[in-house]
Amino acid sequence: MTFDSLTFVVFLTLTFVAYWATPSWTARKALVLACSYLFYAAWNPFFVLLIIATTGFDWFAARWMDRTKAQSRRQAIMAASIAINLSALGFFKYAQFFADNAVDLLRLFSVDFKPLSLGILLPVGISFYTFESLSYVIDVYRKRIAVSKSLLDYSLYVTFFPHLVAGPILRYGDFSPQCLEPKSWQSAPVGRGLTLLVFGLALKVCLADLVFAPVADRVFALGAEPGFVESWLGGAAFSLQVLCDFGGYSLCAIGTALMFGFRFPMNFESPFGSVGIAELWTRWHMSLASWMRDYVLNPLGGYRKGRARGHLNVLITFVLVGLWHGAAWTFVLWGALHGVFLIGERLVRQYVWDFTKVRNVLARAVLAIATFALFAFAAVLFRASSIGQAWSILAAMLSPWTRSALVPFDVSVVAIAAGAAMVGAQIRYGHLRGWDWLESWSITPRAASIAVALLAVVLSPGLNPAFIYFQF
Repeated sequence: MTFDSLTFVVFLTLTFVAYWATPSWTARKALVLACSYLFYAAWNPFFVLLIIATTGFDWFAARWMDRTKAQSRRQAIMAASIAINLSALGFFKYAQFFADNAVDLLRLFSVDFKPLSLGILLPVGISFYTFESLSYVIDVYRKRIAVSKSLLDYSLYVTFFPHLVAGPILRYGDFSPQCLEPKSWQSAPVGRGLTLLVFGLALKVCLADLVFAPVADRVFALGAEPGFVESWLGGAAFSLQVLCDFGGYSLCAIGTALMFGFRFPMNFESPFGSVGIAELWTRWHMSLASWMRDYVLNPLGGYRKGRARGHLNVLITFVLVGLWHGAAWTFVLWGALHGVFLIGERLVRQYVWDFTKVRNVLARAVLAIATFALFAFAAVLFRASSIGQAWSILAAMLSPWTRSALVPFDVSVVAIAAGAAMVGAQIRYGHLRGWDWLESWSITPRAASIAVALLAVVLSPGLNPAFIYFQF
C-alpha cells in the first residue's frame, strides 16, 4: 500500500473518519495503532510480528533500565537492546551481502564456494524503525528523556503509519508529548496536511516518475555507455528524482500526520540551494543526518579529540550512512565520497577560502550549482548497479570529449528545464526553511497551486513505481 495508490486513498479516508468520530483519546490512539499494523500487513503480515516483538522488548528493556540503579546493569540492558535491534537489521538487510563477500574473499585464497542464496526477504522500513527504537533506548539510558509509561504510546511512536515505511526518523522526546493531550478537530491543521499530501504526490508522480526517472533509467541501463553530457545529465536527473521521490514521500508523511493532529519534523529543506556539502547535509534527509550526528559522530568524539581523529570520525560516520542505505559496496563508496567531500570542504574553508561567508547573490548561486554538481557526481555511485558501471559513468563525467545519444532530445529538454527550475527555485528561496514560503501566499495562488497539483496527479499515467526509499 503506497501513498500514490487508490487503496491508500480508501484506507486513509476510512481511518481519518473513524479517528475523528471516536470520542475517547485512548481509543483513538489504539485505533490508529491497529490501522498502522493493517497498513504494514498489506506488504507482509508476518513482519508485523517482528515489529510487535521488537517494540515490546525495547519498551520493557527501557522500563527495566530506568528502574535499575547499578550503572553496569543499565549498560548491559542497553547493550542487549542495541544488539537485538542491530541483529535483526543485520540479518534481514546484510546477511546476503556478507555471505556474498565471504564467498568472494575465499576465492582469493583458491577456496571455491558456490554463491549462497539465502532467500531473505527484507522487511519494508526496517532501517527506519530500527533507528527510532535505538534512539529511544539510548536517550533513556543517557537520561535525556523520560521513559515511556505507556506501551500504547510507544507502539504508536514506532508504528504510526505515515512514517513507518520511509520516515522521517522520529525521536520519542518529540513525539511523546503529542500523545498526552487529546487532539481536537478544530485545532488540527487538516487543510495544511492535505496540501502537503497533494504536493508530495505531485512531486513523486509527476516529476520523479515522469520527468527525471526516464533520463536516469536510460543513462544507468545495463550496457549503456553514456558520454560526457549524458553522464552529467543522468547524475543530475537521478539526484532530482530522489529529491522529488523521497522528498515527496516525506511531504506525504508529514501532511498525513497533520491530518491526525501530529507534527513530524521536516526532512528536506531546499537542499540544492546549499552552499557547500556541509550545509547540504543540514537540508537533505535531515532526520537521518541529525541521527547519525547524535548517535554516531558525537559519541565517536567529533572533532573534540583532534583534527585527524575528527576527519576519521566524519569518514566513519558517512561510510555507515552509505551502508545504512543499502547492502552494496556502491553505497559504501557513496557514503565515503561524501565523507571525503566534507573533510576536503573543511580544509578548504580553514586554509584557503571560507566560501560560506560569500554574500553576493550571483556568487552564491554559482557555489550552489557547484555543490549540486558534486552531489550529482557522487549520486552515480548511489544509482549504479555495480562498481564497474559507476566507474564507467564517473570516467565519462571527467572526459569532455566522449559523446553518446542515449536520451531522446525532447526528454532531455523537459528534464533540463524542470531541473533548472527546481534548482533555481531552491537557490532563490533556500533561505525559507520548510514550507514557510507557502504561508506567504494569498488564498488565490495557494488554491490554484493545489488544484494544479491535484489535477496533475489525477491525470498522470499511473505508472506507480515504488518509492525509492522503500528498499531501505
